[in-house]
Amino acid sequence: MPKPFIKSILALTTFAVATAVSYRFFDTIDITGITMLYLLVVVFNAYFLGFFFSLATAISAFIAINFLFIAPQYTLHIASPHSWVALISFMMVSVVISSLLKRLQAETNKALNAKRRVQFSKELIEHIATSTNINELLNTSSRLIQQFFNKPTAIAQIQSDLSYLITHHHQLTAQPDKEALEWVAETGKVIGPHTDNWPDSHCWIIPFDRLPSKAPVMVIGDIDASSPDELLGDLKGHADQIYAVYQRLIHLEQSRQAELIAQEESIQNALLASISHDMRTPLTAILGAATSLSTQGKLLSTEEHQRLLGSIASEARHLSTSTENILALVQLESAQSMHIALDWQSPEEIIGTLLARYRERDNTKAIATDIKTFSLIKANATLLSQALANLMDNALVAHQGKEPIMVCVKESNQTISVSVKDRGTGFSREFSANDIKKFSQRDKNSKGFGLGLAIVQAIAHKHKARLTIENREGGGSKVALIFPAESLMQASD
Repeated sequence: MPKPFIKSILALTTFAVATAVSYRFFDTIDITGITMLYLLVVVFNAYFLGFFFSLATAISAFIAINFLFIAPQYTLHIASPHSWVALISFMMVSVVISSLLKRLQAETNKALNAKRRVQFSKELIEHIATSTNINELLNTSSRLIQQFFNKPTAIAQIQSDLSYLITHHHQLTAQPDKEALEWVAETGKVIGPHTDNWPDSHCWIIPFDRLPSKAPVMVIGDIDASSPDELLGDLKGHADQIYAVYQRLIHLEQSRQAELIAQEESIQNALLASISHDMRTPLTAILGAATSLSTQGKLLSTEEHQRLLGSIASEARHLSTSTENILALVQLESAQSMHIALDWQSPEEIIGTLLARYRERDNTKAIATDIKTFSLIKANATLLSQALANLMDNALVAHQGKEPIMVCVKESNQTISVSVKDRGTGFSREFSANDIKKFSQRDKNSKGFGLGLAIVQAIAHKHKARLTIENREGGGSKVALIFPAESLMQASD
């Protein structure tokens, strides 16, 4: 049912009730009481129904009072001046009250709308201030503006080909012209009704930046000449709020990029410094042994020949291992967000292959295994082998005594751990996996670039595993990779 029809029924009902009550109790209440009752109805209709219905009620009451209650009754003739004064006074008071209430309601609505706009502005700031990236900012702001103003809202961003494209929209059906979007960004001016630019347009295109730039622009649909001018002012203000956060995120991203570049440069400098320092010793040893063999080969005994050749092979092997570690770490860090291929692997097979290679290379130090589970691990076989190889290399360097180095596999609490135990000097009490740094050596007097544990830790992160480091009773250390339950498959019987 239309709203004006309901208001008409309500206005007619209140007038009829006042007339019936006045006519029923005419002998009890005088003309003054009747006039006040009608005036109350006029005020009621003015407040709840509006000025038009209030005015109609006042005119109807003027006629009813004259026809029913002022002598001569049941005619529209007014006999005495006193009656004229009463009726005219009633009419004037009714019109004045209706006008005042209309103005009061307008001011009240204006104040309420202003309060709502302030509250929305505060809500918008609170929501967009927590945005951590530009896409989240633009999506949240366009959604909130659409919900509050009930207008289709969209935000266009510049693309790689320097054209603008709608990237975040809510209920926007008609796409604005791309040339219009680019013109707004290049001029910093608004397009649409109540402006000098395309006033016949059915949308507002509002730039974030008032100066020519490549910043995003906001599109508000379902706009025509009847849309209030203050709405455009509010939207401009909200565009300024969004742009302030947008600039902050841009500057934050630039700072992050600058920090990453500085960090990469620092790593490169450290890498170059480490390579120049740590490669000098093995290269010097290789050069010295090779020079001795070439210049004094005939004077050297067979044992000295073998010692010098062994030194060259050992130092060359060390350089090869160190170079592989450097390349491996660079590859792991440069592909932090890349997915690695995982499959179900047998720790026993990986350890067996690895130990066979070590025993062929050097059998002077005993290596034993303690495998108490035959469950499978979801892992990348190449990376897991590399991690264990680095732990083995560290253990071989640090190990002392006749007790063998232990490679253990153990399952407990729905996790599986693969560990390497040695009887070396161990780590300091305060040291933990969180303290691992690239180019930081466990033993300052040992050879190497200090990349072994850093590579193991990077591989652990790739597998969502934990790297733990602890000292053993009686000396030495235990370094373990602990894989979570989702990386574990029980062996079938």
